[in-house]
Amino acid sequence: MGDRIVVLFLFCLLAGCQSNGYQQNDSFQTLFNGKDLNGWINVNQAPQTWLVKKDNLVCEGKITSYLSSENKYDTFTLEFDFLNQSADSAAFLIIHNDLLPETGSPFPEGSRIILHDGEDWTHYIIQYQPAGISISINGQPFQNITSTFVTGEKYISFASPKAGFQIKEIKIAVRESESGKRKDKEGSLFFYPLYNNNDLGQWALKSGHIGHWTAQDWVINYDGKSAETDKCLWSKKTYRDFILIADVRLTRQPEPALSPVILPNGENGLNPDGSVKEVEVPYAGDTGIYLRGDSKSQVNIGNRYIGSGEIYGYRVDKNLPPEVRAGVTPDKKADNPPGEWNRFVITLKGDRITVVLNNETVINNAQLPGIPAEGAIALQDDHADNNLFQFANIYIREL
Repeated sequence: MGDRIVVLFLFCLLAGCQSNGYQQNDSFQTLFNGKDLNGWINVNQAPQTWLVKKDNLVCEGKITSYLSSENKYDTFTLEFDFLNQSADSAAFLIIHNDLLPETGSPFPEGSRIILHDGEDWTHYIIQYQPAGISISINGQPFQNITSTFVTGEKYISFASPKAGFQIKEIKIAVRESESGKRKDKEGSLFFYPLYNNNDLGQWALKSGHIGHWTAQDWVINYDGKSAETDKCLWSKKTYRDFILIADVRLTRQPEPALSPVILPNGENGLNPDGSVKEVEVPYAGDTGIYLRGDSKSQVNIGNRYIGSGEIYGYRVDKNLPPEVRAGVTPDKKADNPPGEWNRFVITLKGDRITVVLNNETVINNAQLPGIPAEGAIALQDDHADNNLFQFANIYIREL
């Protein structure tokens, strides 16, 4: 992300910059109708965050969130009026971004433009084309950015790190042959958040969980001390077939620990004397994700020898056929080190599961015989104490 961030410094330092002279050939389209959020996606889905008041698009600035265009665009000229309403936090525009947040961030990857912190309405003109990005403020050239252009259609988003602001008169000009003329196919098949960056309303928070499973800005934090017998945090809704995205990081200080060597067939590796072979790893506790209400169908998460992503209950069940146990054993270890974020993409369809960890497929279309047809999802802690971890960017798409 770092090589695509555009930071706008003081206006007086850059006012002498010149526009690149690019001209669009097509007329402007209105992106905001002044009545509702038609054409936009409240990605976090938190209520009372993005509103329409007196013909203006209003961000309340109470939580970390962003609003994405429903359509994708390639090259374009974007115009809008912006009014800042937060003294201690700067809003920004993200252009040519993904729809969902990047791993370990509340915002998507894209080119970021910090919006001008003025007391009055500010008019922006932003051009994104092969020559780079050019920005004008109130009719004056402000900055040219080169070497940031990435081809292909992506989204446009207004982002709020708890910053309040208003926007109006949003419009865009695109080349007829290039982009913006059709709704993205995923617009009606959107990944819906299971955490809205504000509260745990979609989860069954039991009395013993309170103060231990907590909503902390854009992350769900767990301190390892739930007083419930079942320490797991279960979704209120049940699911059948789906794609689930979740970012996870272990926050406990790692310490050396022995971890059993697991062979590709799911069996323990053995020493010459028949004892279980073990190796030392930096262990920081563990967690997991239960699927369809069943602890057996747990996607295990922890920095062990085997790596995360195994379906533990199936791998250790010696009553299952060898090919089933081998299928639920990770092909590789794709974990980032303890303390760093990891992204899981879990696809469950029928009794088949695929797990992608940090863009690496670790479980590929493995069979889970006997898995329930439907059930809740759980963020797992079924151990004694000191499992410290965080979840973020939990999105689901039902199939």
